[in-house]
Amino acid sequence: MADYGKDQPPPYAQGGYPPQQYPPQQYPPQQYPPQQQYPQQQYPPQPYPQQAYPQQQVVVVQQARGPAPQTNAIIAWIACLCFFWPLGLVAVLKSNEADRCIGRGDFEGARRNGEAARKWAIASIITQVVIGIAVGIIYAIYIATVVSNVYDGY
Repeated sequence: MADYGKDQPPPYAQGGYPPQQYPPQQYPPQQYPPQQQYPQQQYPPQPYPQQAYPQQQVVVVQQARGPAPQTNAIIAWIACLCFFWPLGLVAVLKSNEADRCIGRGDFEGARRNGEAARKWAIASIITQVVIGIAVGIIYAIYIATVVSNVYDGY
């Protein structure tokens, strides 16, 4: 491959079809046919009717704004990353939904989803502890079996 440098493109080969010569086109100038003129119409001025808009009442309902409920995002992420991740992932999704509810102003939905996130995170932690204990017991039984077989002379 030839090196053309980074600033110059490779040369292109000329060839193929010969250049085409078209005769110049001479068109007569365009002129529009004369238009018939219509007389100007005179209309009397029209008064605009007065618009009567009914008075609208606006009712603004504000809830007592207190502190936003907890989304429990930290415990949900810890449960997802450090403990039983399938249940921890559900906790993370619930905490994200609680955060979206806070953004919409739905504090009751945020409270419900935050509590659900906390429950799923706790379930994730408990599940991982139970699995860890079960695996530890099974491993201890296996080691005890192997050691007893070694000392029994097998």
